[in-house]
Amino acid sequence: MTTSPAELPPASQKLLLELARRDTGDGVAVRYSGRDRWYLDSVSTQGLYSTRLFPALCKAGLTTGWDEYGESPLHITEAGRKLAAELEQQAKAQRAAKQSRPKANPDGPTAMRLLREIAKQQEPVPVYDDGRRRVWQLGSRDGFSASVDIWLALAKADRIRIDRTSSIGGHLVTVTDAGRARLASA
Repeated sequence: MTTSPAELPPASQKLLLELARRDTGDGVAVRYSGRDRWYLDSVSTQGLYSTRLFPALCKAGLTTGWDEYGESPLHITEAGRKLAAELEQQAKAQRAAKQSRPKANPDGPTAMRLLREIAKQQEPVPVYDDGRRRVWQLGSRDGFSASVDIWLALAKADRIRIDRTSSIGGHLVTVTDAGRARLASA
């Protein structure tokens, strides 16, 4: 029997949390969507879940009532509710820790290096965003890179100006007069 949140895969955790929110005692209807995916029947469909998640939760004793035809409602057990409460507490702690992290500093060493690198280039300079990470690179894939938060901190401090060039993520960056003054004072 799985009783630890660490032993439960993330997809199963998501499904368990959703079941805990929706099961008020009558169970939750599970409907087949196709391609080995199921959804929880309700007014607002939150997402699709793989067929393999449901038997795993039942086998761990966290839910009951699963059949592979979707004819009976799925019920969360007391052990499932307890684990869902633990998962919710962990999620709250993670959100609190994320909010307490220091914000990007436009005067920090990485921001100042980025500002110097932008100032060295022929302006305006294209910004490369691979779309997978929260990192932008200057000029090309091989250019100086920094987190998007640092780029935005510089823009909020009016040291650089970021212009969107297209709807698919193209950006051009220039150093502002305030940015040049900050570089001169550094």
